[in-house]
Amino acid sequence: MPKKPLIMMILPESPIAREFRGLLSEEYEVISADNEEQGLLALSHLRDQVSAVLLDLDLSRQNGFSFFKTFSRDVLYAAIPVIAALPRTPTEKDMACLDMGAADILAPPCEGKLLLKRLSNVIRAKDSATFYEIERMLQVLPSNIYLKDAEGKYIFATHYWHHLDKSDDPDWTIRGKTDPEIRKDKENARLAYESDKKILATGQGTRYVIEVNADGQREFLELIKEPVRDDDGNIKGIVGLINNVTEQQLMKLELERRAKTDELTGLFNRRYYQEYIAKIHAPENLPISFVSADCNGLKYINDTYGHLVGDEYIRMSALLFRMVLPERAGIFRMGGDEFALVLPKTDAEEARRLVAEMQQKQSLFRIRNEELSVAFGFSTIQTEANDLDICIAAADQEMYRNKKQSKRARA
Repeated sequence: MPKKPLIMMILPESPIAREFRGLLSEEYEVISADNEEQGLLALSHLRDQVSAVLLDLDLSRQNGFSFFKTFSRDVLYAAIPVIAALPRTPTEKDMACLDMGAADILAPPCEGKLLLKRLSNVIRAKDSATFYEIERMLQVLPSNIYLKDAEGKYIFATHYWHHLDKSDDPDWTIRGKTDPEIRKDKENARLAYESDKKILATGQGTRYVIEVNADGQREFLELIKEPVRDDDGNIKGIVGLINNVTEQQLMKLELERRAKTDELTGLFNRRYYQEYIAKIHAPENLPISFVSADCNGLKYINDTYGHLVGDEYIRMSALLFRMVLPERAGIFRMGGDEFALVLPKTDAEEARRLVAEMQQKQSLFRIRNEELSVAFGFSTIQTEANDLDICIAAADQEMYRNKKQSKRARA
């Protein structure tokens, strides 16, 4: 059986104190203090458990309303309502305690259900006020903290970010709306709504990063969502946190790019080659053609003009590949002057045409009166049953034959 919530009574022993205690005991565990000092001492240990304080108004007035002043100054007691108690009908002078922070005034005659209802309303109102106070405090944080109900509708959000499709009405509110109703990026809104439904159905929280492009801004947002449960464990909503992780994500993407990019040419590097091959070796990318390429005469360029010119010779090769090959191609510098060109969804006829075009256009590139010369070889796999290594080796062998022919031609 769940424990009853606590009510603290700071009332001198009297008939009215006994009457209040008897009525409140139906729904609350009542603890008593003889004076304000004892009450504050007890509250310092029980503030997270006490639902409300019933305070003798005449006693408080004698002490200069110090109890109310302490509560108004100390944020630790912000969620606990203080209710003034009187043995008589309150006067206009007594009503002044409401300006001091009293949440209500209770006086005889006391009808049980009415007393309990008023007390419950006071506690709920104080909780609600505290909720909005917390909401205002959270607004100073850079993160967006939000709460949704069991239908995925917003209850509140600490920030309205620019990718919301909200009206220009200054009274517009996010409350009662779902993501598909208010977000400009409808696909991300749909995914968010589906994610919410899954959390509400399974009780499992989630954490993920999305990319948002709204109003010409590219942003990355980290979303953390957890279910909210009542005292019986039933899911009644979702609490979420949105962090702007654009700077960190862009840095991560840049580090990933550098890890797989050749510094000299800007092409993919050898380290990324095997990962790429494994990724594109799939039925939807067949047929796949592999082109091996190697610069002719690089040693001569290096020996004659120096390695800086040789580096430029290699960069010109990369420009040639980019000029001719389609966007879907994977272009890799394997080391030195060796390159691997991977062409998904490209049959042998198309690969032969592309190689011929590169051979034709390489004459457009010259350095120190030396024309760019690249040897090529290609091979194609038609089905997944074809051996990938054999196909790549065949492209290499054809390239080496062409390279030997180029050397004999130069000689």
